[in-house]
Amino acid sequence: MSTDPYLPGIGTDAATVEHLRVDLDVRLAANRVAGTAVLHLRLLRQAAEVELDLHRLTVDEARAAVDGRALRVRATRPRPRPHRVVVALGEFLPAGTAVELTLRYSGHPVPRRSPWGTIGWEELTDGVLVAGQPHGASTWVPCIDSPAVRQTADITLTTDAGYLPLANGRGTRVRTRGSRETWRWVLDRPVPAYLLTVQIGRYRQVTAPGSAGAPGVPPLRLVVSPRHQARAEQAMAAQGRMMQTFVAAYGPYPFEDYAAVVADEVLEIPLEAAGLSLFGTNHLDGSWESERLIAHEMAHQWFGNAVTLGRWSDLWLHEGFACYSEWLWAEATGRSSVTSMARRAWQGLQAQPEDLVLADPGPEDMFDDRVYKRGALTVVALRRLLGDAAFGEAVRDWVARHAFATVDSTGLRAHLHGWAPRAGVPVGDLDAVLDAWTLRPELPAFPG
Repeated sequence: MSTDPYLPGIGTDAATVEHLRVDLDVRLAANRVAGTAVLHLRLLRQAAEVELDLHRLTVDEARAAVDGRALRVRATRPRPRPHRVVVALGEFLPAGTAVELTLRYSGHPVPRRSPWGTIGWEELTDGVLVAGQPHGASTWVPCIDSPAVRQTADITLTTDAGYLPLANGRGTRVRTRGSRETWRWVLDRPVPAYLLTVQIGRYRQVTAPGSAGAPGVPPLRLVVSPRHQARAEQAMAAQGRMMQTFVAAYGPYPFEDYAAVVADEVLEIPLEAAGLSLFGTNHLDGSWESERLIAHEMAHQWFGNAVTLGRWSDLWLHEGFACYSEWLWAEATGRSSVTSMARRAWQGLQAQPEDLVLADPGPEDMFDDRVYKRGALTVVALRRLLGDAAFGEAVRDWVARHAFATVDSTGLRAHLHGWAPRAGVPVGDLDAVLDAWTLRPELPAFPG
């Protein structure tokens, strides 16, 4: 059973995944993968089967065990759903049961078609990228592809020698053997499957400029081909100060380190994953447009990657704060002020249709630019209402309380209810602001 009306046929209400271990062999020339995935499941209700997301890849073998006792499992592809796998467990198991499920799988991964373009595994001219949001993890690994399901991950990747196979977390070269290269990546923070990624290219890892010894700044890496390294170091030179700005605004950086990956080709949009962001060579041009996107993706490490929506209707909780972070960075550098950036965005919204409800924009419009801009303006309106000091404390408390947990718009409202009295703001005034900006389509007055 699906758990999100925006993505029917995705996820399940029968189980969650607590840890995912993957060993994946990638043959680049043939675009073929062969992998073994071990999913540590916990049943959420009594169940005799679990449906997983796996897009157009074949399960060659399935095994499962409970407390070391083998189950008689069988994996089948329900027709006509090429993106799902049903694993029959052989018996009814009670809620709370921990199941270790091992799936050996293979095939030629392809992206998923969606109203928002192609999602997931994508062949590059010379390598691979995975853009997982919102349901692209299933193009390379069996999973429960719901944002409400969080797992730690241990990902081993083997590919052609001369390529760096990159995933989330801390990486270690395991071996170089003949024409094959193997790396292991361990992520000890629990994240949804869509934030797990695979990036393969003729990359080298280097320390990003401006990160060594800066207070509050984690290790920063650049992952880039040698021919673009100098441009990348220049374009990403402000990341250390950017990180300091966001740490001051939102609290400690949530992951162990941060990597900016530059694919060796032009990409329409950058994307975030847990502990890293992916950019194209076109984002190395030194323009404000590229700089704001670098800031935007970094801010997602707090809003989206650590504090994550449970349903896609609440995407403004990610994109609104990330867009607001662009304005915060512009102010920190003296380029502009938050107020000026917000006013330009508000004026832009005035010229667009007022038919979108921020807290439920509908699946077709959830990535509409109005969600980003109106979401950021909602953040500005809350800051104006509560005052800078109380707003800052409330946001840092929001992140600290909900780091690596699932949130929604109702929860943010309840959280701010606890902060409004400290700022001397009636709860009714807070509700009026949130109602106007998130529950009604009409554009409110500028939050001056």
